[in-house]
Amino acid sequence: MTVEIELKFIATSEAVANLPEVISRLSVEGGGVQQLSNTYYDTADGVLRGHRIGLRVRGCNDAWEMTLKSAGNTVGGVAHRAEHNIPLPSDKLDISLLPADVWPTDVDVSAILTKLQPLFTTDFKRQSWLVKFQQSLIEIAIDQGHITAGDASEAISELEMELKQGNAADMLTLAQQLTSVKGLRLGSQSKAARGYRLLNGDTSIAVTPMNVLTVHERATVEQGLEGALEWVFAYWQHNEACWFAGEPLAQSAVIHSLTAIRQILALFGGIIPRKATAPLRERLTELEQQLEVTQQAESICYQPEYLQLKLALMAWVMNKGWRIFVDDKGKQKLAGSFKRFADIMLSRCKSELKEAFNKSLSNEGYNDQQPRLERQIINFYLLSGAYDDELSLPYIDVWQKLFQAQGDRDTLRRNAMEYPLFWLNSSQHV
Repeated sequence: MTVEIELKFIATSEAVANLPEVISRLSVEGGGVQQLSNTYYDTADGVLRGHRIGLRVRGCNDAWEMTLKSAGNTVGGVAHRAEHNIPLPSDKLDISLLPADVWPTDVDVSAILTKLQPLFTTDFKRQSWLVKFQQSLIEIAIDQGHITAGDASEAISELEMELKQGNAADMLTLAQQLTSVKGLRLGSQSKAARGYRLLNGDTSIAVTPMNVLTVHERATVEQGLEGALEWVFAYWQHNEACWFAGEPLAQSAVIHSLTAIRQILALFGGIIPRKATAPLRERLTELEQQLEVTQQAESICYQPEYLQLKLALMAWVMNKGWRIFVDDKGKQKLAGSFKRFADIMLSRCKSELKEAFNKSLSNEGYNDQQPRLERQIINFYLLSGAYDDELSLPYIDVWQKLFQAQGDRDTLRRNAMEYPLFWLNSSQHV
């Protein structure tokens, strides 16, 4: 078994044309061109998909290989997935060759053995370079081809970076160098995920509401910070995909994602000094200014500066870039309980809302408080994960209704102010 650590970018034809020259200036130690054919398997009811498992047979130059990729995780925006590669004598799938421990305990391998069937294919040309960079060996590949599911087809035009040896931080640094090429944006879906969407005829992506951040029960404040940044990055990526799919509310959702990043930095600002976040905030400001008017996704998301902001945020999380700015007292706070931190901050959020909405306001007054209300609602999503959704979500919803003006504002204001609090020791802090 190996652990696949990779970054994926969607590339325009302009980027595909210009990338080889840029890559050739690096310390290239190998590479070549391959024509790859891949067939993906699952049961008709999607047992593997339900467990976030990808199973394929790949053919290249009359050689065959079976690959199983298990459910992975994302660290600093970089995908990590366990991968098992088994040589095959032909293109016939044979899952008996896989180790028994690759399967989740609730998957009956004998039951699915006869139910696995080919669902979709990916066929593409891969031009690859093996690059020595700092302390790492990184494969860079450009993939061009198609995903096919029945009569439906979708183009593949991607840049992939896979860490072969070394550390993911080097891969992010190298990725920053490649942003000199216009026409790259981070991809949020694997080829397999895109194949399943094509198979199901699911070509649209809907803007979805923010959900409550959950971290493990004994998470530290620092782990809460990391979880919050991972959470908002995934939200941003989803909204960006919606923007490209033509969703009318998606640009506003991207802006909301950027507001959430700012709010995370502010929420932990009592521990992490502003100078630690100054470069990120400066880049956020530049992007927010561009988004003040309606834009096409292509005109923004393929700009090098846009990608550089994402990669800078990813590197800041992966390298824990705040630590060099935090004193001993701050380090003690970061090592404290995120649950306790969240309870205290929830009460501070309510105090700020109480200050803003303790009396009836004019329409102009409500409009003036909209940015403040938006920030506090984001805080509620960030801080409520220790509590049951049945308690936290109705509380957040009453403030959302006020933010969206779903009715008479003064009635909505009173309902929100009077709604029972759900977090621990709230009376001691309000």
